Amino acid sequence: MSAVANPNASQPEELCLVCQDISTGYHYGVPSCNGCKTFFRRTIMKGQTFVCQFDGKCPVDKSIRCACRHCRFEKCLQVGMDRNAIQQNRDPIGYTKRTRRYPPIKRVESSDECSPQAGAAQNPAEAAEDAFLLYLAKIEQSCNKLRLSAYQPTKNLIDAVCAPSLLTDEKFMAANSEPSPKNTIRELRYATQDDYHHWHERDWFVMIEWAKTIPVYERLSISDKLALLRHSAITYPSLVHTYTSPDHGLDTIVLPDGAFFDRTPEPTRPLGFNKKKYQMLDQLLKPIRSMEIDLTEFAAFKAIFFLNPDADDVDTSSKQALSEGRSGITNALYRYMVKTKGADEAGDR
Repeated sequence: MSAVANPNASQPEELCLVCQDISTGYHYGVPSCNGCKTFFRRTIMKGQTFVCQFDGKCPVDKSIRCACRHCRFEKCLQVGMDRNAIQQNRDPIGYTKRTRRYPPIKRVESSDECSPQAGAAQNPAEAAEDAFLLYLAKIEQSCNKLRLSAYQPTKNLIDAVCAPSLLTDEKFMAANSEPSPKNTIRELRYATQDDYHHWHERDWFVMIEWAKTIPVYERLSISDKLALLRHSAITYPSLVHTYTSPDHGLDTIVLPDGAFFDRTPEPTRPLGFNKKKYQMLDQLLKPIRSMEIDLTEFAAFKAIFFLNPDADDVDTSSKQALSEGRSGITNALYRYMVKTKGADEAGDR
């Protein structure tokens, strides 16, 4: 049985078989944490089904357990969580079958406890993680301004990757924060191949400037930096397109200049184009809208996806740093969601 040492306990702590966090007891037949317990119960009770965006083999551990809900649910089943235990209401949410051997998390009783003054006793590492999460949200606002501006990049790829980020250049951003008329909605129209090309190039440019604001990325070799950019070249623009699209329903994504695409088949497009379009609508737009993801959550999720230690061609020596960077953002995101959404919903998301 998985266990970790606890100096305050006579026996070692068991670990959650799903994500390897500390177990709070046996839930639905296996030792598991409250987050995985709640996630499994809600998935069954709501009859939810999820689709993996990759190959169905996403890692599931306590640092990134929320990243792919399909693979997290499959892991719950693989380790032996029992559907029937939920149907028979044997383990309602909030009930733990054995006494905890470690102190429970203190519940926040008032908004005052979330104030900067109340955070004075916070673990320094957690405080640094939380501060970086707020920084990511601030940078996300600058990303959108740069994306919509009239500025046209002139550097080649290598020069752009090696240069300081434009997003942290206050003088530059002050001069390039107003939306260009070309990049604002005048009227809705079906997107053309030129529209797709323009906005993908625009988002690749912003992705490079954004990546350079992340310290762990800046410490990588040039080859590893390029590897992460290649890995995100398709998904990054898709995430940005779906999150920033004005709401015209769950079957329509609108680009900043009013060009849009929907479920209408486009047989003249390259092979696989329509499939990719439907995946964006079903696997990105619908979850983003239904979960009402806010700017801070989106900024964190984008960084968690980007800092992938398993991206092709990333050197082995860089994997640990990327994992730690990703874990810190995930930890801060979870604490943020607990404060803003409550512990149960944070575990589910």
